[in-house]
Amino acid sequence: MSAVAGSAAGVRRADDAGTTAVLDKSAGGMWAWLFQRVTAVLLLVGLATHLIATHIFAIGELSYDDIAGRLASSSMTAVDIVLLGAAIYHALNGFRMVVLDYWFSGRGQRTALAVVLWVGGVVVFIYGLWALWPWISG
Repeated sequence: MSAVAGSAAGVRRADDAGTTAVLDKSAGGMWAWLFQRVTAVLLLVGLATHLIATHIFAIGELSYDDIAGRLASSSMTAVDIVLLGAAIYHALNGFRMVVLDYWFSGRGQRTALAVVLWVGGVVVFIYGLWALWPWISG
C-alpha cells in the first residue's frame, strides 16, 4: 500500500518499501501526455494511409502530375494536413519532454520553452500549409 500526500512542490508518494519520491505535477502535464498518445495514433494511421495511397495504389505512377492529382483529392489533402500537424506536435512535445527531464527545472524556464516550441510549431505548420496551398485552395 502506498501513501500519497500533497505539497506545494508536487505530490510526495511513499511506496511499499518506504522510499519517498516527489512527483512534480507541472513537469509534463496530463494534456501533453494525452495528446502525445493521440498524435502517435494519428501518425500511424496517417502514415499507413499515405504510404498505401502512394506506394501500393500508384505503383509505377510517381510523377508530378500523378501526385498533384492525388493531392487534388480533398481526402488526401486532409490526411496530409492532419499528418503534418500530428508530426509537428508529436516531435516538438517529445523534444520538450526530454529537455524537461534533463535540464529545465524552473517554472519560468518550462514556460519559456513551451512558448518557443509552440511558436516554432505554428510557424512550421503554416509553412507546411503554404506548401500544400495550391491543392487546398484548388
